[in-house]
Amino acid sequence: MINEKDKTQFYELGYFVTDVVLEPNRLQSMADEMDRLYREGVEEAKATGDPEAILAAEGRRAYGQVHNRSQIAAEFVRSEIYLEACRVFIGPDADLYWNQAATKPPKLGKTFSWHQDSGYTETIPLAYITCWTAISDSNLENGGIWVLPKSHTWGVLEHENEEPNRQVYGGLRAKFSDDSGAVPVEMKAGQVAIFSSLTLHMSGPNTSRNSVRRGYVPQYHVPGVILKRTGKPVGDQLPVLRNGRRVN
Repeated sequence: MINEKDKTQFYELGYFVTDVVLEPNRLQSMADEMDRLYREGVEEAKATGDPEAILAAEGRRAYGQVHNRSQIAAEFVRSEIYLEACRVFIGPDADLYWNQAATKPPKLGKTFSWHQDSGYTETIPLAYITCWTAISDSNLENGGIWVLPKSHTWGVLEHENEEPNRQVYGGLRAKFSDDSGAVPVEMKAGQVAIFSSLTLHMSGPNTSRNSVRRGYVPQYHVPGVILKRTGKPVGDQLPVLRNGRRVN
């Protein structure tokens, strides 16, 4: 699944995109789970009667630690493409570091600004891998991702807080001046964009009329990873690979 060209592009540009590597039935199962989480979040907000809470839930960017909320996701994080990426880019021992389901509904899905994943959590060791998985088609119209090639060579950039509004989700935004080299990463359902935690990326708004963009995003790191600012263990720390073999 991961060939020499992919490896070269990862090390040179900071990312690559696989072929379609996940079966339709597994994608549908994950789509159903993502829709369930989204629907439950909206229903919880509606129960409060707060219009702002309802609007926030309808446009919510992501749900984290999905493997703890879905047995289907707990199995999905051990998909062979992820394990192969771990063997190639991390080593024979690897853990699930973090995972989230990122749903962008039509007309409600907003921009998520330029950032590095390592800009949110700087770890020891530093770099890990992000496997941005298209559960449904992901494109320019429905809020697909963009990357900035070679930005993984810049180290961890300074990030600043960005307040949420009607156009952006808010969070951390990387401080840099030139994104003219950015490229869109459009994917069919079942493709995976694998990139370094140091690679700058963002996603645009979902301006489509009826296309829900579903991205499932597991990240993998070495076992025993430490958060730099605290010196304490961080992340999901769920073993997925030991001595090159899948951990069930």
